[in-house]
Amino acid sequence: MTGRIARLLLSLLCLSLLPFAAVAQTVGTVNFDFDSDQLDAQALQQVRSIADSLKASPSYKPTVVVGYTDAVGTSAYNRDLGRRRAQRVAEALVAAGVPVDRVGSIESRGKSELLVAVATPERRNRRVTVTLDDILKACRTYREVQLDASSVGDALQNDLESRLADAVANYSSLKTNGLNGPAYQMAGAAREDCNRAVGFKSDSIRKVEYAKKCFCSSARMQVALGLVTP
Repeated sequence: MTGRIARLLLSLLCLSLLPFAAVAQTVGTVNFDFDSDQLDAQALQQVRSIADSLKASPSYKPTVVVGYTDAVGTSAYNRDLGRRRAQRVAEALVAAGVPVDRVGSIESRGKSELLVAVATPERRNRRVTVTLDDILKACRTYREVQLDASSVGDALQNDLESRLADAVANYSSLKTNGLNGPAYQMAGAAREDCNRAVGFKSDSIRKVEYAKKCFCSSARMQVALGLVTP
């Protein structure tokens, strides 16, 4: 119990320094030559670096692989090119030893989100980003949360403890100031669900169930606080 309280206090301290937010964790970026979906020497090195990071840090979160292009060409062509680039990186990650189930969604933004706002060819815009999926999204029911027995481990436990600390902090703050009744209610639900999820042992069949509930109520709390768009 003492160790758990200490971890919660540490999480609360971290939260006071950096606001908790639903932000996908970037693993790495791969760049491409003009009008190409082929991996050159630099891109292959970038893929290997991303693969090493994913293999060194097991996580229950799948990756999101998103392809982008520069501003040259039509929107339709660039959407297709971005998807081909994302697909190429996803295949290369698997070839580099990343488990297939760690490679999640593959998307394309085409030229809609330029990193460098120029109309000319720019390698930095021709990229694929690999991030860890942000599971913290508004959900209608906890059954939508993609967790199973294979998700249980240190990474999940740390995330549950962080969400519990966030719920405790928000519940206390909202109770004191009396503002935002819906967020207060959801903070209370998240506090209860996350506390139960944290308390279950890793081999308990209830841990996954309450982990899902923790994620869902935590997401609803973030929506009620205006930090996440529903």
